Amino acid sequence: MRIYISADLEGVNGIVHSSQTQPGEPGYERAVALMHQELAAVIKGARSAGATDIYVADAHWDGRNLRHELLPEGVTLLSGWQRPYSMVAGISGKAAAKELCDKPFDGAFFVGYHARAGVACGVLSHTYRAQVFLDVKLNGKSVGEIGLNAALAGFFGVPIGLVTGDDAACQEAIELLGPLPTVAVKKAISRYSAAFMPAQESLESLRHSAVEAMNKRDYWNVYFPPKPSTLQITFFDPAMADGAELLPGVKRCDDRQIEITDEDYSVLFRLFLAAGAIGASRKDPHF
Repeated sequence: MRIYISADLEGVNGIVHSSQTQPGEPGYERAVALMHQELAAVIKGARSAGATDIYVADAHWDGRNLRHELLPEGVTLLSGWQRPYSMVAGISGKAAAKELCDKPFDGAFFVGYHARAGVACGVLSHTYRAQVFLDVKLNGKSVGEIGLNAALAGFFGVPIGLVTGDDAACQEAIELLGPLPTVAVKKAISRYSAAFMPAQESLESLRHSAVEAMNKRDYWNVYFPPKPSTLQITFFDPAMADGAELLPGVKRCDDRQIEITDEDYSVLFRLFLAAGAIGASRKDPHF
């Protein structure tokens, strides 16, 4: 059984501040070590319950956080940037023109995830680019990385089997995807504060929940985006919307909001990523 893991950092136990997530900042190396520990626990559980091929996409920052030599033996790591489909690069079975495996993935796990932008009681809550996207709605519903990435997985027929992160991320996943297995490794107190689960207890919970997820495939949900699908993107700055409006198929809705509709969700997803890149380029460092 082939399992795809998208691994983020903000939802890892022990992480509460943005400085822990930025290369070169205090706490980053420790945070990455904790990220490796959580991944190892999930992989151990998944393998003990029948996972044979495991692919991990480094889904944080520039995709160069995980050390492949520190991952469990036999795990394939997708690393680096720029990658088609960003946090879920390769979930289609291909990365750009390269075949990753000869059969589709049977399921996907989202590990170390966080709540969407605007959630006050969610550790480091944001959606992809924290200083660009104020809100993102998919077919009228505000979504974050869980929703956007689950929809792309669904577009390629891959169900979501497990989500881990803080309690806000887990609740977001359940509300969107149904009662799938989740692990809340910490309880959010505010955007920059949390109550951490004891370290070894959280790792054991991650391992156990990966086993549970593998054994409860009836709960795995393929989150099919409707055809057509619409994204409404609200930026922090009107200048960001000015830039994104230049993309083909983009409709300007108001000062800070654009709208994109397409029959093909993978096209919509790529336009979203492009809008984010353009928006980031319009961020004024002085004003």
